[in-house]
Amino acid sequence: MPEKKVPNPNGKKGGEKHQQKVKEIFADVEKRGFIGGFEKFIRLITGQGRYIDVVGLDQDTEIPVEFHQIGIQTKKGLPVKRERDVIEEIEKYKDIRIEFHAYNAEEGTENDGQTN
Repeated sequence: MPEKKVPNPNGKKGGEKHQQKVKEIFADVEKRGFIGGFEKFIRLITGQGRYIDVVGLDQDTEIPVEFHQIGIQTKKGLPVKRERDVIEEIEKYKDIRIEFHAYNAEEGTENDGQTN
């Protein structure tokens, strides 16, 4: 039986490019004086939950004040549909603004969103 190809052996952590961008955003968040956090779980009023890639927590209250999602962008510079849907859902139900960061921005191309 042939080996089954795993689309992403790193699971929700994402591929190498995604993880590198997460580290870059995390470092920037901390450089600007916030406490950085990874994979912040957000429960929606629908009962579902979503994870935010990087959050910035207030130094005093440790309440999240910044939200960053990392993913793939299209040639037009927009997050791919899967990313847009998640961002819109979270912003709608939680009344927070999420900043999107593309890890393929320097490539200027879109892929199917299933790798890296």
